[in-house]
Amino acid sequence: MKEDIIKWARQAAEYADTHTKDMEPNDDEWSALRDKRFAELVRADEREACAKVCDRMVMYGPVAEVQQRYNKAYADCRDAIRARGQS
Repeated sequence: MKEDIIKWARQAAEYADTHTKDMEPNDDEWSALRDKRFAELVRADEREACAKVCDRMVMYGPVAEVQQRYNKAYADCRDAIRARGQS
């Protein structure tokens, strides 16, 4: 997790650098853009972790129809979580 945080911080700083030409890293606008991008990266990682939980949720049971409904619900949940990052 520590490595992920460092990676996201670097990516956020690089993003701010490329989107705020002629600004110093201490400028408020640069810092705000970096912080916003860092938060986006963290949220994306959390969404993906949640979606992977849904991927692992599979119901096995004696009634095929019930099993299919549960598994479709898990897949719908996973897709909805991932879709939140697309908007």
